[in-house]
Amino acid sequence: MTTLEVKTFLGTLQDQVSGETLAALSAISDQLTLPKGTALMEEGKLCDCFYILVRGSAKAFRWKDGEISCSWFAFENDVLATMGALDGQISDETIELLEDSTLIKINLNAFTHLAEHNLAVARLGFHWLAEHTKFLGQQVELHTLSSRDRYEKITAAHPELLQRVSLTDLASFLGMRKETLSRVRGKA
Repeated sequence: MTTLEVKTFLGTLQDQVSGETLAALSAISDQLTLPKGTALMEEGKLCDCFYILVRGSAKAFRWKDGEISCSWFAFENDVLATMGALDGQISDETIELLEDSTLIKINLNAFTHLAEHNLAVARLGFHWLAEHTKFLGQQVELHTLSSRDRYEKITAAHPELLQRVSLTDLASFLGMRKETLSRVRGKA
């Protein structure tokens, strides 16, 4: 991905990002192509950047009682960050690529500085925060449902999960054991 392609991709994310703002965002961004299994952020460590997933997929997880507990999945055009990392604290989750992926890496301090001086960048950050807040609300709602209803709701809304996410990770995300997921899938 060339600098022009990074600019073009960033420009598609929000209508208000154009001209000088787009050039400023591009200047603090790098394009990366990384293999499946790469940890972008690690639980318990500091991270000074966030990512936009151009192509590929990722999962966020925590270690709980020696097992991975998946928090969320991300696909094309999603922002990859942890709340701790965004606040300059240690990351409270690990974010790992599920597929070979193309990403845009954005320096967090540079983005914050830019947002303090550029209203369009601040709006973009606010838009991403609003989207994440909406996502968190959906997660809370999802976990009030039965196992079968959680499975049906998430796979209806995101059928790509069944092709791009392992059943082990999907079961963890849904808050059930893999065997329970197999039974739920058999009845669906």
